Amino acid sequence: MLEDFEINDYHDLIRSLNHGKPVGTGEVDMTLTWSGGGHVSHVRDTANRFEGRKVTGTSHISWSVETEDFSFTADESGQISKTSEVWRERNGVFFR
Repeated sequence: MLEDFEINDYHDLIRSLNHGKPVGTGEVDMTLTWSGGGHVSHVRDTANRFEGRKVTGTSHISWSVETEDFSFTADESGQISKTSEVWRERNGVFFR
């Protein structure tokens, strides 16, 4: 859960990518739920010194943003999660 998280409002993508000055700020509220219990798989890549375990599940997110001028709440109806995974990984100096 994330409440009253302040973010910069850059008005558009171009201004944001060019490190332009923000036109204002907004506050984001977000709730993410994840249900595990899905397929568990292990990955080991010795060439890149990486190993991990992932668990699939289902997820749902709801969020809204509010600025001085307007507010927006995402429509939760019909949400589809393409991928919902939680990973535990080891790499680099932690790789065995």
